[in-house]
Amino acid sequence: MGCWINQKKAVDMVARGISNKDLEKVAIKIKKDIKYGREGKLIDSSLKKYPTNNDLEMVSMKICLIDLTNGTNLMRNLGKSGGIYDLATKITEINFDKRVAIGDLTLVNELACWTKEKFGKNLFSFITKYCLYHNVHCYDRDDFVIYDSVLADNLYKYISKEDYKDLTGNNLYKNSIKKYKNNFKYEEYKKLIDFIIKKNKISVSKPHRKLDWLIWYENR
Repeated sequence: MGCWINQKKAVDMVARGISNKDLEKVAIKIKKDIKYGREGKLIDSSLKKYPTNNDLEMVSMKICLIDLTNGTNLMRNLGKSGGIYDLATKITEINFDKRVAIGDLTLVNELACWTKEKFGKNLFSFITKYCLYHNVHCYDRDDFVIYDSVLADNLYKYISKEDYKDLTGNNLYKNSIKKYKNNFKYEEYKKLIDFIIKKNKISVSKPHRKLDWLIWYENR
């Protein structure tokens, strides 16, 4: 499916370059940040202490922690409907731990599609975070990537229109990234991130996590 949101004009700019040094520098800044660094440590210690997702109460608390620290507005969207309970129950039922431990990307679309059908809310962004945090902090891996409004609004700056056309078959627009959420195309979205990492010859550890930090830090 092509881009579908008010495609007025394809972008015409040179893609921003990214280096290993850029990624490591921003990672250090974020870890030292009085707000984000401390929240990152809280998430890390909490998930390492309670890594599994088979207990309803514990999953509910982890959902709330990730929602609160990431500002995903889950409580506003689902709180009145009892949606936190339902989402936590769903996570306990889908063999989440085994799948997130091996980097099963289908988890994101499965859960996001379920939330859309269940609540009329596409929780794609929150689900990417819930999966990524467990993959990184519980299993020391880097299989997932985050989708959020900052990435959606700015990722186009880091890939040329020619490369995007070659990769996807579509023209690149400022709002092109939003289609990955709206159309539940998480694996395609990750392929785009992977291309940017490869194009810039990034070789740092956990490049997906650090690229997210860089784009967020540069465009917040």
